Amino acid sequence: MGAKILIVDDTRFNIRLLTDILEAHDYTVYSVSKGILVQDTAMKVKPDIILLDIMMPGIDGFEVCRRLKDDTELSDIPIIMVTSKTKGSDIKKALELGAFDYIKKPIDEWEVIARVQSALKLKHYQDTLKEMAIKDRLTGLYNHGLLIDLLIKELAKQQRKGYSMCFAMIDIDFFKNVNDTFGHMAGDDVLIEFSNILSSSIRKGDIVGRYGGEEFGVIMPEVDCTDGLRLFERIRKNVETHRFRVEEKTVNITISIGLCFKNSTDKITSSEVIKKADEALYAAKRNGRNCIEFCSAV
Repeated sequence: MGAKILIVDDTRFNIRLLTDILEAHDYTVYSVSKGILVQDTAMKVKPDIILLDIMMPGIDGFEVCRRLKDDTELSDIPIIMVTSKTKGSDIKKALELGAFDYIKKPIDEWEVIARVQSALKLKHYQDTLKEMAIKDRLTGLYNHGLLIDLLIKELAKQQRKGYSMCFAMIDIDFFKNVNDTFGHMAGDDVLIEFSNILSSSIRKGDIVGRYGGEEFGVIMPEVDCTDGLRLFERIRKNVETHRFRVEEKTVNITISIGLCFKNSTDKITSSEVIKKADEALYAAKRNGRNCIEFCSAV
């Protein structure tokens, strides 16, 4: 199916008309008839575009648009106002609130499709820029900056909800030897392959990013120390038993892991969590590599 579009209109006829037009062009359509339902529905559906009627009882389209643009998780969704209010002042207000475009009533099929296609091009461009800003270009994992931001957010969430968590620093053992022996392009291939193993070894909801070079960071929310050690031991074994392909040869790679465990009551900053995980990582290296060392946050 095509892009997802959320229609917001209090008139069944308008919803049916827009739905028929959009589905005929292979778009996936969702709809709500009340402004108060838009944010919750958008959070669940994650639409690519929202078609928003201005004139609605209760919360009108202007207020819905303002709320969507104030919501950091929904603010990037292009909003197309659908309205019979064609006064310049109304259109100006909609655009000032963050709407991308508008469609005049009575609805014309080809105008709807043209404006939707234009909004989708914008959405694709925005998504591409966003991905470039948050992803490591080589591995596709979160980059250093976003990994730190997500750790800060996770620590705040952890204190609010009262659960424990783990943060790990992972380093590929003797990675310099791979670059020196096979070259940097082969080293990049190893990093990509390792990243795939790491991504497939973590739980849904865990967060993994490239900290820099051959170092990676993993945030594991809602886990106690015993389960954290077990999960990271599984990651260590998955890497140890994997056969990496480098220039028609197989190469064995191992990793060292430094783990910081934090209770919800521990008062410690993200920088201190990283420092403790880093200290545990260097302890793992001193102890022969291919192992896990851990410490408590306090």
